[in-house]
Amino acid sequence: MAKVLVVEDAPAVRLSVVDVLEALGLEVVEAENGRIAIAELEKSTFDLVVTDVLMPEVDGVEVIKAVRSRYPGTSVVAMSGGAPNLPAGYVLKMTEMFNADAVLYKPFMNDELRGVVARLLELPTTA
Repeated sequence: MAKVLVVEDAPAVRLSVVDVLEALGLEVVEAENGRIAIAELEKSTFDLVVTDVLMPEVDGVEVIKAVRSRYPGTSVVAMSGGAPNLPAGYVLKMTEMFNADAVLYKPFMNDELRGVVARLLELPTTA
């Protein structure tokens, strides 16, 4: 069973992402910010990290950098809805520069998330 770390500061979004991933039969660990996510990365390895980009304390770019330095084979999905003065497209372009494997623009449909995760983890498309 693949293991996924979900990093999202908005509880409702985090719960939604976790529900979709658990329905795919994945083992999911949650982190409410980048600081907690980096601590989880120090304790365990993950097949996939799904991270928000704009978060308090430690942002998603730092999470991606930590994943790439410790576990270069781990896939990363970056997600963002942007911020009042920072459009999501710009934010997600930054994450691509740090080698995120995929990006999702919030709000996204559950099918979009399932498709990206299935592709990155090479899951059956009927999952």
